Amino acid sequence: MLKEVIRTLKARTALPVEVSEIAEVIVGKGCTDVIYFRGIDSEDTSTIHGAFWRYTRHPGVYAEPEFISLIPYNNNDTLPWQRVTCAKEMVHIFDSDLERTDEAEEVVDLLDRLLGRMSTDDLGLVDLMASKDKLALYYCLPLLLPKAALDQARAEVDAGRMTAKEVAAIAIMPVGLVRLMLNVQWDTLNGQLEAIG
Repeated sequence: MLKEVIRTLKARTALPVEVSEIAEVIVGKGCTDVIYFRGIDSEDTSTIHGAFWRYTRHPGVYAEPEFISLIPYNNNDTLPWQRVTCAKEMVHIFDSDLERTDEAEEVVDLLDRLLGRMSTDDLGLVDLMASKDKLALYYCLPLLLPKAALDQARAEVDAGRMTAKEVAAIAIMPVGLVRLMLNVQWDTLNGQLEAIG
């Protein structure tokens, strides 16, 4: 389903792609009923930048349940990183049940793996979840800088009419991630990520 969302945005050339536009596409595909974004004030921008919570709301006795996705993000991150965080967390809407934490212990173990060493002697489901979480960062990039816009940006940069920093400013993305995408090897890497995902 993530591939369908990426395909829906693929031909877009106008930047920036707003996070709310991505959310509308995801909701339109029937993956969740509502996506809420909530800025949280946290002075520590060195650890967790955002999270993904899913819950079901029952608005009435005979009413259909609503599937809610809540994405809290750090207000103290820069706007480009807030956008990447929100897009990355939306990627988790497509995670399988196996990749989701259900218990407090799993959340603690996942945070340990995300913030600490990935390689441990205790390999297992938590390592898989941590790996998928890190990959979600790369999966979300074509949502914020779709293929058609990326191709135009590459042509402008290759011709010397724009810099990666200028593309990043227009796309409202961190310049390091834009540089990665401007590299022609990104297309190969992205294709391999799509095959995995």
